[in-house]
Amino acid sequence: MSNTGFNFKNFVKQFFEVNTHQNIQRDDAFEFKFNSKSPMVEIFSAIVNDKDYSKYGKNVDTVMNHVKNLAQRVSRGDSMARHELNTIQRFSIEPHLLNEIKLASFFGDHKQIGYDVQPMVTTRKHESIRSNFQASQGDVNFPTVAWDEYPIKTQTISSGYAVNYREIASGNLDKVSEGIQQVKTDMMNNFMLYVVATLFNAIKNANGVKYYKEAHGIVKAAVDEVMKDVRPNGRPSLVGDYNVISQLNDFAGFKADATDLKNTFLSQAVMDEIMQTGLLKTYNGAPVVEIPNQYNFTKLTADGANFTKYLPEGLLFVIPQGGISPLQTFQRGGLTSMSANDITTGTEITRFDMEIAADVVKGREYEIGLINDTSYEVQQVGQ
Repeated sequence: MSNTGFNFKNFVKQFFEVNTHQNIQRDDAFEFKFNSKSPMVEIFSAIVNDKDYSKYGKNVDTVMNHVKNLAQRVSRGDSMARHELNTIQRFSIEPHLLNEIKLASFFGDHKQIGYDVQPMVTTRKHESIRSNFQASQGDVNFPTVAWDEYPIKTQTISSGYAVNYREIASGNLDKVSEGIQQVKTDMMNNFMLYVVATLFNAIKNANGVKYYKEAHGIVKAAVDEVMKDVRPNGRPSLVGDYNVISQLNDFAGFKADATDLKNTFLSQAVMDEIMQTGLLKTYNGAPVVEIPNQYNFTKLTADGANFTKYLPEGLLFVIPQGGISPLQTFQRGGLTSMSANDITTGTEITRFDMEIAADVVKGREYEIGLINDTSYEVQQVGQ
């Protein structure tokens, strides 16, 4: 898709690539006497996340005075104060972001690993698949399962925002709050895009057995067939963004009069479901789950008439529950932060990074079904 607007994410990335190594300073190279559970971080997080912080009493003033003091020192060129202030922000972002990323376990197996751990995908293969009746004087060939592991590469997702330390020094944290919220939204959506792209590419390009359908629109026959194929792997859930799962509403009707071939009627229970959320809760016994798909306000559609969305809009996944999913996702280490200063403009940029990885076990792509609504562009998948 073309981009006719200013893309701040690309600006942040290019900004850090162009700046010299001396100008870029990582915050985790320094240790401070607090962590994500410290009262200072807890109170700061409550303030910038617009939570009730009255219960902290006079400690709120203590924290705010410390934050304002740090911002004043940063304005005077104190790099240690900048590292400390960035670390406070990082600790306030990290727990919320990690909790949201854990929701990816709905798609598959999610693991959080240390910085020094290589993400390894665990896979299984069946050996001696066909058992035979025991012949006289002979043994049976028992089917066995062999487990194996293979490493996968990580990818870094990033987000950041421009910081005005003079505003912070005055006690105004509005822009900090906006920046933190945008970082969480941006990184979570980029993580989900990476997961969806991994699933899409693996299922569509799989060799051998795969449950993949393409059609202009979400077609009932295709959904029913893929659900039937996936069902032996576990009770399926239908997962997609609003544009695809809202099309399932049309499949929920029944014929009240067999002689009436034109009209399809909805039961009161189905009408109540749709009236409450605009969506069905279940279809043929399968839970219907919406993936939030937010606007990316830094990127416009090709015609410039609207914002693009973070995730592809035309993909409906049929995901079995209760078994070992072929999709495995990883988040390595925690959130890291760094800062750099643009000498030309004087802009101070703070960037946050996280290492992630995802893979669909080779040869098990058939365990997840996919219906691709070709009326939506999917070229952004995997890009």
